[in-house]
Amino acid sequence: MITKIYPKNPDYKVLQNLIHAIEDGALVIYPTGIGYALGCNALKQNAVEELYRLKQSNIKKQRFAIMCPSIASAAQYARIDNQAFNYIKTHEHEAITYLLPSLSSLPKILKKSGEIGIRLSLHAVTTLILENLNAPLITASLPIRKNEKEYLTNPELINEEYGNSVYTVIDGGLAEGSVSAIINLQTSGPTVIRTSAPLQL
Repeated sequence: MITKIYPKNPDYKVLQNLIHAIEDGALVIYPTGIGYALGCNALKQNAVEELYRLKQSNIKKQRFAIMCPSIASAAQYARIDNQAFNYIKTHEHEAITYLLPSLSSLPKILKKSGEIGIRLSLHAVTTLILENLNAPLITASLPIRKNEKEYLTNPELINEEYGNSVYTVIDGGLAEGSVSAIINLQTSGPTVIRTSAPLQL
């Protein structure tokens, strides 16, 4: 199923139905601004566990980042000191995952390592959803089943390939198809773990 939401003139009945489904634990695929991600309510442990099962990822070895609508929202789930705040503020419109110390507001499954990856939404539809959800979304890459970039960037093809595995695919238009940079802000200065780059299949 595909869900279309127009951020400048949303159908609030459609939006609220989607919000309620995510609150209840539904898995979705949503636009990040540079691609599409598999996600769920990051504060609902059962949903997070289901996402791990779908991704066939090892909970002990892999930590998924969370998507937030703003720095203020991110500060509810990660410790952001002045240095980190200033860095994020300068780069908030860039595709970056920030590694930060996690706070107790996150479910146990996400805070075991003591750190959490934070991303800020770069897509108007996802920002609208997050502002109404009042919780972050897990952001996890789609499992690659076809060696074609379009199956990770085109919502129609994403729905064709993955639609039966999730509650809905949220249509945010065609995506450019790239991965975010990863910056560790827990050190004395920002440390680049990965630079942003086009998707490699």
